Amino acid sequence: MNKAYIIMAHKSPNQLFRLVSRLNDDNSEFFIHIDLKADLAAFANVQEFGKAVHFIKRFDATWGGLGLIKPYLAGMKAVRDSSTKFDRIMLLSGQDYPIKSNAQIDRFFKNSKHSNFINYFPIPNYEKWPGGDRGGWYRVDKYYFGNKWYEFFGSKSMNLLSTYLPFLRRKMPNGMHPYTGQTWWNLDNYALDYILDYNDRHPEYLHFHRNTFVADELFVQMIIGNSKDERLLNSIENSEKRFTIWPKANSAHPKILGKNDLQAILASEDLFARKFDENVDTEIMDLIDQEVLFADRELEVS
Repeated sequence: MNKAYIIMAHKSPNQLFRLVSRLNDDNSEFFIHIDLKADLAAFANVQEFGKAVHFIKRFDATWGGLGLIKPYLAGMKAVRDSSTKFDRIMLLSGQDYPIKSNAQIDRFFKNSKHSNFINYFPIPNYEKWPGGDRGGWYRVDKYYFGNKWYEFFGSKSMNLLSTYLPFLRRKMPNGMHPYTGQTWWNLDNYALDYILDYNDRHPEYLHFHRNTFVADELFVQMIIGNSKDERLLNSIENSEKRFTIWPKANSAHPKILGKNDLQAILASEDLFARKFDENVDTEIMDLIDQEVLFADRELEVS
């Protein structure tokens, strides 16, 4: 099974090298985005994997806006334009790590009745965003210009003006209903083409997300959630297959996983876990290697 991994990294070159080395099985290629703010030379070690590695166009991947959409769209287009035909395309962060071996990942995809794994749900969701968050409507009906003080001030000003001037209010593109979910996904070629084709045909859609808060958690989800394509919808399992621990239901960032989380990780049916930080706990990745990744290789050899 040929697999394409689109990986977005902004720090920890050695951790990225380790991630690629664990997934490198002679049937995988890696389309890697290095944040424009990072030192590209520090990531040169992944070139040791030769033709399996492709560096894609770099963007300022600032959290909160279009920063993550542009890199993964560039990665998706690079996968589509590749001379290799891929069976599955997966989006990973440089701080993700496999919790199943390459052979197990292949078997999972070959045996699953679904070929796409995407987490998505409609807004509003009052359980996740109660009270003043209005079920999450703020993500699409309020302007978001960024986290810098002047961007924050601009957002507040525009949102205030729009309450009195209807023509300034944000309008959903193409009559769409808002959906959101986790950024990360696993796709087949049909879904990849569907998403890219929609983006190409509707430039106003990407334009809308220029001012959407955490747009990378809505971009794919809204395309999927508003689709009427039965072939696509029947191929989707509503899960991103990422083991993640959230400190709270509405936390913006997941917990950094450590060795105390090993048993929960081993019990998970997910394919990957996130997120890890080599500066916080390297032992957890060593233990996953020992208990899962290397152990499976030894079984295959024997």
